[in-house]
Amino acid sequence: MIPPRKNAAYWESGHPRNAAVAACRTQGRKAWKQEVGYHRRSLAETAVYRFKQLIGPRLRARNKANQAAEVYAAIAAINYMNTLGMPVRA
Repeated sequence: MIPPRKNAAYWESGHPRNAAVAACRTQGRKAWKQEVGYHRRSLAETAVYRFKQLIGPRLRARNKANQAAEVYAAIAAINYMNTLGMPVRA
């Protein structure tokens, strides 16, 4: 679930977003994010974004086994680049 804005209003009665808005108002956004595991989701989305930026949004292989091998090779390359360290901006 995407966290509601600071000034979020309630939607129609019975909408699941209302529970998130109420929780953010009572316990705060940071505690709500911890409770629902938002940070893990954010990390996963960042990893997928990084994969698509470095490798590309499409697989080149046509069958399932070769697609899996292609993804494993791409992940190994990204993991190796991560071990070298993050680039430093001047």
